[in-house]
Amino acid sequence: MNARLGSCFVSDLHAGRSPAAARVAISVLLLAATAGCGRNPEPAPLPVAVQVTTLDSEAVACQLRFSAIVREWQQVNLSFKVPGTVTELLQVPSADASLRDVQEGDVVAADAGRPLARLDDSDFARQRAAAAERLAQVQAKEQAVLARLPAAENDYRRMKTLCEQRSASQQALDDAQARRDAIAAELEGTRREIAEARVALQQAEDDWQNCTLAVPLPRATIAKRLVEPHERVQAGQPVFQIMDLSRLRVAFGVPDTKLVEFRLGQTLQVLADALPGERFAGQVTKIFPAADPKTRTFEVEVCIEQPQGLKPGMVVTILGGCEQSMLLLPMTAVQRGERADEFVVYTVSQEQGRPTARRCRVHWDGVYDNRLRLVAGPGTEVQAGDHVVVSGAVRLSDGQAVRVLGDALPPVPTQI
Repeated sequence: MNARLGSCFVSDLHAGRSPAAARVAISVLLLAATAGCGRNPEPAPLPVAVQVTTLDSEAVACQLRFSAIVREWQQVNLSFKVPGTVTELLQVPSADASLRDVQEGDVVAADAGRPLARLDDSDFARQRAAAAERLAQVQAKEQAVLARLPAAENDYRRMKTLCEQRSASQQALDDAQARRDAIAAELEGTRREIAEARVALQQAEDDWQNCTLAVPLPRATIAKRLVEPHERVQAGQPVFQIMDLSRLRVAFGVPDTKLVEFRLGQTLQVLADALPGERFAGQVTKIFPAADPKTRTFEVEVCIEQPQGLKPGMVVTILGGCEQSMLLLPMTAVQRGERADEFVVYTVSQEQGRPTARRCRVHWDGVYDNRLRLVAGPGTEVQAGDHVVVSGAVRLSDGQAVRVLGDALPPVPTQI
């Protein structure tokens, strides 16, 4: 239309029309041009589609894992107290029901009444017999001395009476007293000999009994056999190493930051790599009072009362920790803040009748199951019950209108 008006105006000028008519035509053309420059108002942007989740306090088991090696409950090295030649070893049934010498891996019981090994005791038996004979001799000597003592005592008393009556000399009294004192001294010496003879007999008896090596544990497993029949051994020479496997122990190092989570009597779960699917209950029996100077960890010992297949040397994992209540935030909700050390999330609330996103600062101190553990305080501006954007947050700004996807979410609360 503007083009046609312009062409008419040019035609009028060429046709020689009056200036007044030309001015009217120009005014019409300007009005038309002004009307043509007007624009329609742009439509408002659509709300950003987001997905939200509701923050809630959750009970989370903060599990700690420690690797350790299984140890026997007790290990004892056995040896003879006296030297001698091994005459026999304990006989145990073999696979074909025949008897054989005890060896590594055999389990022996103390109530069986059979020794692990026995020495040739003939020399010690003779020493015991000689000691018993010596004791009998000095005991007989004591009886003879005791038999003479009353007569010497009576003679002394008689001489004392006669001396007081001046019927006997002082020399006679002194001789009677000397005989009595000599017999009393002989009796005292004889009794000392009896005591020495009894000690010698007891030693000979112990040496004779020490020719047999007994099992000191109610139920022992042979770890090492270091002797053979007819072998000569010295006193104190290790001949057997036994272990108590009725229960086992596990020791592991705990850093000082986690030591407060362990206490005496606490029950922990133990997992074994060699026994997948099995769980063992262990009780804390020892917590070392000082840290190891090299590893800077505190040793904690756990006792397993029912091993059920566990063996010393196996690798196990000890599960520890406690249950805590915490707010967990999905990682997808977190965005960078204005500063390098600041992180924010967007919460959704109703403002003026429409869902609106608001930026809030957050602070966390750990990751659990790919979620961040929020720390309460001035650095965290969200709390339980808030609706946090987990998808679409990168396109948001503070105060922007949003459209919440999904019908399973609870109604978004109104911002006051």
